[in-house]
This record gives sequence, C-alpha cells and structure tokens, in this order.
Amino acid sequence: MRVSKVLLLLLSLLFITSQAQERVRIIAASISDNQKVMRPTDPTYIPLGSRVYVADINGLPGFENNLVAAFQKKQVNLIVVADRSQADFEINGYAQSEKAGWAKIIFGSGRPESEASIQMVNLRTAVVAFAVASYKVDSYNGNKSTAEHLAKNVRQKMERDEKRLHK
Repeated sequence: MRVSKVLLLLLSLLFITSQAQERVRIIAASISDNQKVMRPTDPTYIPLGSRVYVADINGLPGFENNLVAAFQKKQVNLIVVADRSQADFEINGYAQSEKAGWAKIIFGSGRPESEASIQMVNLRTAVVAFAVASYKVDSYNGNKSTAEHLAKNVRQKMERDEKRLHK
C-alpha cells in the first residue's frame, strides 16, 4: 500500500514537471517570435537607449554640461558616455549667450539672449541623424532654457522614429 502511494506521488510529480516544461517551451517560443528585431532603413533613425558622446560645444564653455543635465531633466532615453569610442552617436555644435545691454535693462526685460545649435552624427555611418537650433530671447535661465529646448527636440525626434518603426 505504501509503495503504491509513493509510486503514485512520483508519477504525478513527473507529469506536473513535464507539463510545466512544455508550458515554458511554448512561452519561450512565443517570446522569441515576438522579439524579431525590425531593422530601420532610415539612416537618421536614433534608437532608444543609444549611447551618445557629447563633444565640447564651441562658443560657450560648459554648455555641454547644461545639455547633459537637460537630457536627464527632459527624460531623453540616451546613455551619455565619456569615451567617444563607446558611443553610437556624437553631439557637437555651437552655443552663444549675450547679456542684456543697458537699453534692454532700462526699457526691456533685462534678460539675456541665448542661442545654440547641435547635430547628432551617427559614428558608424557618418550620417547626421538630427540637427536642431534654438534661439531664446528674454529667457530667465538663458543657457539652461536653451539646452532644455534642444533636449526636448531630441526626445521628440526619437519618439517620432519609434512610432514610425512600429507602424
């Protein structure tokens, strides 16, 4: 009697484990079918999570720091790397800021003007994937506002690319 109970228990465990293994195989097969990677044909496509190297921005020392901070604040899905050889894209550009003159201080707002332009270059294909410029007049935070505007435009471009890819 005792042997039959043990045998019945072992057979039921064997059956349950075989069913579980079959279920795992089915799930694994469906996941691999769903994860077929669609390769974009657009050379300007910027994938989410791309590695980007931010080079020195000409004209305004330290603007690249504002740009990296803006990427985090605006939740741009890029990974900023310090080594250019590890990057998929490189960002370079030009920035300029001009403080308000005496007339603008007296008769106007007294706030500075700030402008910048950047381009994202795919390091593997040397294609300019995206370029954008920003010109802020009477900006409260000057360079910070300009960097955030550029970061927002990069995020929107990446979101448009993802929508086009999944259509």
